[in-house]
Amino acid sequence: MKDPKTLFLTSIANLGKGFLDVFTSLSDMVAGAFGIKADTKKSDIGQYFIDIANTMNTVKKKLQTEVAANGNYSKIKTIVEHFITNTLDKIAEGATTDSAIGDATKDGQDPAPADVASVNSLIKGIKIIVDVVLKKDEGSAEATKTAESEQKSIGKLFGGKDNGGEEAQAAAASASIGAVTGADILQAIAKSGETADNIKDIEAATGAASIAAAKKDDNKEIKDEAAKKDAVIAAGIALRAMAKDGKFAAKNNEEKSAHAVNGAAASAVGKTLSTLIIAIRNTVDSGLKSINAVLATVTQEDKSADSTTLVDATASRQQQ
Repeated sequence: MKDPKTLFLTSIANLGKGFLDVFTSLSDMVAGAFGIKADTKKSDIGQYFIDIANTMNTVKKKLQTEVAANGNYSKIKTIVEHFITNTLDKIAEGATTDSAIGDATKDGQDPAPADVASVNSLIKGIKIIVDVVLKKDEGSAEATKTAESEQKSIGKLFGGKDNGGEEAQAAAASASIGAVTGADILQAIAKSGETADNIKDIEAATGAASIAAAKKDDNKEIKDEAAKKDAVIAAGIALRAMAKDGKFAAKNNEEKSAHAVNGAAASAVGKTLSTLIIAIRNTVDSGLKSINAVLATVTQEDKSADSTTLVDATASRQQQ
């Protein structure tokens, strides 16, 4: 029978190993986010979020199991639960169909507004995560660099295939997406609010939510000053591409336009999700390092004592 000191050291080692196992899973997710293409399915995006949720829940279960069995460090196990509970699971509800992200073909397609509940669900979940994993000065929903004329023309991606969805308009969309960072896009999504509806056309859109859910209307431009921001436009495109039913116009019988439209949609989604998972990974990494720092100071005699170092460290990051 092992003595108490040996059992204690084993419990600490088990906790440390459990934390290290997380890094591989998170690194795989980052690679997956950078691999998003125009033919990636919306359901794959949904599964991507589910995988994030499952990984976080696995971390939580490991913490709960190891802590309960080997030391009763209550503060250590609760810090992860705060990050997971009712956060990542909600995002996974947003994308549930088998349509591709862009879905345009050489035959052309009319746009379709994204499902309101799907858009609002994505926004709600992403906002919760952004509030946790991004610093207050990290990214700006106001970020913009491209010309106003280009921004306005992107509205044609929300009109009929006979009057919009041309390569030039897709190029303008790609320019807006390329002009901002993933953090800018995430902040624009978070600040949009759950305001999507299928009543407004693109001219009436004031934020990412209303861009994503804008109804089909020919020959319209993005006009509202609040919407004519590259970060907001990119966020609206990403949401429409990820959410159920969302489609963009693609010109009739013009394969190059279909490729351009699909490419813009995939670019917006890829930039958004890769930034999101890297931010999640960095936050979890910081938390795990804090946990390990706490574990290094724990002795057999105070194994049942609560430790607040991790809680304080996490709170400090969120306030930065």
